[in-house]
Amino acid sequence: MPHHTKRAMAHRMANKERIACQHGQRLAAAQRGKNKQKSHAQNGHFLGRVPYVSIYDEADPLDRQLFDYIIVVDVEATCESNNDNYHHEIIEFPGVLIDVRRGIVDTRRSFRSYVKPWRNPVLSEFCKKLTGISQEDVDNAPGLPEVVKAFERWYRETIPIGAKVAFAADGPWDFKNFIYEHSILRDHVSFPGIFYEYLDIRTTFAHHFNRGAPIKLDAMLRRMRLRFEGRPHCGFDDAVNIARLAVAMMRAGCIFDFLIVIPMDDDYHYHLDTYPLYRREEGSGRLDPDVVDDIAKSCYGLEYFRFGERHKAEVLQYRKEHPYEFRGVALKQIGERLNRGRLAIRCRLVALCILLIVAAVMLLILVSTRILRWRGRLQ
Repeated sequence: MPHHTKRAMAHRMANKERIACQHGQRLAAAQRGKNKQKSHAQNGHFLGRVPYVSIYDEADPLDRQLFDYIIVVDVEATCESNNDNYHHEIIEFPGVLIDVRRGIVDTRRSFRSYVKPWRNPVLSEFCKKLTGISQEDVDNAPGLPEVVKAFERWYRETIPIGAKVAFAADGPWDFKNFIYEHSILRDHVSFPGIFYEYLDIRTTFAHHFNRGAPIKLDAMLRRMRLRFEGRPHCGFDDAVNIARLAVAMMRAGCIFDFLIVIPMDDDYHYHLDTYPLYRREEGSGRLDPDVVDDIAKSCYGLEYFRFGERHKAEVLQYRKEHPYEFRGVALKQIGERLNRGRLAIRCRLVALCILLIVAAVMLLILVSTRILRWRGRLQ
C-alpha cells in the first residue's frame, strides 16, 4: 500500500490507536492525532495553501459522485452465427460522454468511429444484420490504431484539464475481452493506460438495485422506468442507453465508487501525461473520495483548483437555467426521507400498541388470578 495516500495514513493511524487503546491511552492518542492534523495543514505545501472549491450539495445525489465525467464505451465486433473459435475484431468504437454534475448525456460532444478489420475484412451477413453496419462503413474506416489515436485527440480536446474522469461499460466484455484480450494481447494494438480502469454498470446495478443478480440492459432500463432508444446492437445507441441508465442510477442515489482494474503486464500500453489512474497500485476495489481527490491534485496541480472554480460556476448557472431537473430530485429525496420517518413512527406506534396490549393481558391475568385465589379462600 503506498504511503502517500490517505488510506495508508488512516490505516497506520488506526493501528496506532488500537495499540494505544490496549494500554489505556486512547485520549492521548486522539490528542496527538489532532496535533498531527494541525501541523499537516500548516506544513506550507503549495497545494495545501489553495482553498478547495466544492460544488457539492447534499440534497442532490449527483454531487456525491466521485467523478466529474464518465465515458461509456460499448464496442461492436465482427461476428458469425457460429462463434466457435471465431476471431472477433472491433468494427465500431463509441465513447459517449456523461456530464455528471449536470446529469446529462452529451451526445454532441461524444466520440464515434467505425473501424476497418484486417483478419476478417468482409463482414458476414449475420454481422451486418445484427449490428446494422454495412461493408461500406468499414471499408472507408481507419484501422484500430488510427481510431485509438483519434480517440486520444478527442479525449484531450473534450475533457478539461483538472477534471476527474472514468470509463464505464455494461459488463466486463468491452474492456476485458474486446479491447484487452483481442486487440491488445492478440493483435498488439497499443492503448493508453486510461483504458485499463473502468466502472462496471451492470454489476453496480445488480448490487444496488437487484440484490446482487445481474440482468440485461433492457431489464435495467425498465427497472429505472426508461425505454431503449435507437437500434439494439448499434454501438453508439447502446452506449447512449447505458449512459442514460447510469444517470438514472446516480439520480436514484447510486454512487459509482468501485473501479475495475486490468493489470498492466503487457508491452503495448502507454501512459498519457497529466492524466491520472486512480487504483493502479491497489487493483480492483472500492474508491475512497479523499484518495481520488489527492491523486487528482497531485497529478493536475493548480489546474485541479482552477477547473473546480470554473466548473462550479458553469454547473450552478446550468442549474439556475434548469431548476426543475434538480429541484425535483431534491424534493423526491426529501419525500423519501419523510416517508421513512413516517414509517418509523408507525412502526414505533405499532410496537407501543403491542406492548400495551401485552401489558393489559398480563394485568387481566394477574387480576383474574387474584380473584380466583380470593374466592378460594372464601369457600
